Amino acid sequence: MVEELYTPEQLDRLHQQLWHCVLQFANISATQERTRIARDLHDSLGHALTALNFQLQTAMKLCQPNPTEAQGFLTEAHRLVAIATQEMRDSVRVLRDDAIETQPFETLIDALIQDFYQTTQILPSFESKALLPESLKIPIYRIIQESLNNIRKYAQATAVQIQIETTSTQVLLTVQDNGRGFDPNTIATGYGLKGMQERVALLQGTLQIRTRPSEGCCIMTTVPMQILPKVEIGDWQPLNLDSWSL
Repeated sequence: MVEELYTPEQLDRLHQQLWHCVLQFANISATQERTRIARDLHDSLGHALTALNFQLQTAMKLCQPNPTEAQGFLTEAHRLVAIATQEMRDSVRVLRDDAIETQPFETLIDALIQDFYQTTQILPSFESKALLPESLKIPIYRIIQESLNNIRKYAQATAVQIQIETTSTQVLLTVQDNGRGFDPNTIATGYGLKGMQERVALLQGTLQIRTRPSEGCCIMTTVPMQILPKVEIGDWQPLNLDSWSL
């Protein structure tokens, strides 16, 4: 039997196709999980917060013994519930946003920037010299989304810069703010970076954080265009598809 051989170009093309399939499968799985979480949030937390809000409004009207003191506590509780309810609705909207798969990358980033501006009155600057492959647009979008969420929650910044560049082998993403910063050796996980670290690790990329207290934060993400290892011709063995079971 003659052994089937593949040229380096054919192998590289096969690797690219497999890498795209891996990303597509990951995106589909993530979408299904986001839908499930969104449904659970809406059915449980959403209803509980709505009921609590109603109870607080009623209590504010009926409290008698120390109305001035009680009013202060109840007003603050009402304010916190309103914030939590809005955050829950925002989370559900993001989780159920299946339309991002079909929107242009620039449109998605612009929507993130406008949403950030509406909630913080800070308009991030955006610069892109990138030509992203389709398979990386949604992962890069999600990393930017998580970066802006972290800044909104923790940074107390007044300026934000987003920059994307590409080389022949990798995507370079930088998100920088001038906020309060932090000590990365003590509270990095509490800063909301764990999800981003996990996402970048899935892409076999690297995440670097440059920050100090009171000196802002710069998050630099590097993601390879292709994560599958190169295979040398001498190491290649034809696949026996008859032995595979799905």
